[in-house]
Amino acid sequence: MSDVSNCKEGLVDLTDCISLFKDIPDNSIDLVITSPPYDNIEGAGYGKGTKDVLFLKLYSEFFDEVLTEIYRVLSPTGQVFLNLKSGTINKTLVTPHWIEFLESFKKFKLKSYIIWKYSGSFDSTKARFHLDYEVIYHLSKTDDITIYHDKDDHDPLTSVWNIKHHIKDRLHPVQMPEALAEHMIKRGSKEGDLVLDPFAGSGTTLVVAKKLKRRYLGSEINPDHYANIIKRLEAVK
Repeated sequence: MSDVSNCKEGLVDLTDCISLFKDIPDNSIDLVITSPPYDNIEGAGYGKGTKDVLFLKLYSEFFDEVLTEIYRVLSPTGQVFLNLKSGTINKTLVTPHWIEFLESFKKFKLKSYIIWKYSGSFDSTKARFHLDYEVIYHLSKTDDITIYHDKDDHDPLTSVWNIKHHIKDRLHPVQMPEALAEHMIKRGSKEGDLVLDPFAGSGTTLVVAKKLKRRYLGSEINPDHYANIIKRLEAVK
């Protein structure tokens, strides 16, 4: 792959994100939006009730490497929106706050702790309050960032975002709604900026970036998801 920072419109590669990062120059990305794989990856043979210390250690080491690379490629005026969701094991809440103890996370400035609030719950029970929100970490390298907003926004700097989770034609089990990606892209970038999603999934970040006239860059390791991304991008005129 050539110098991805000079892509005129966008690139998406069928590869793992670590391989993609090797082709991205330092300080070249204006905005990173991503929702990484959850740490209870059942495909690796670890179900919700069988995770062990070794798996969690390997996952945290992998994520530490990812955040180190994100920090390297992010421009001094760039921003990161990192979406992580709490889970449950045996009706007990398990939060993603462990990420805050990674050395790579500590390099960033934690600008905002955003709550993405939506209706309904994905794991309802009468034994606790609804899990009807997700966390979005808003990070940067410096204080020299701009949060953009429309002049008609009622409360443009609120840290609680009420955005519906409804997706009509779902292509991915944890697909991000376009409205959420649009909200982040509009607030963290301007036309022509380069937006990165290293865990592209269904491609929502890349698709919305293209619609909003941003350049985009992403990687997806699953061939089926990658094929869906290409189809969605081709449908954007």
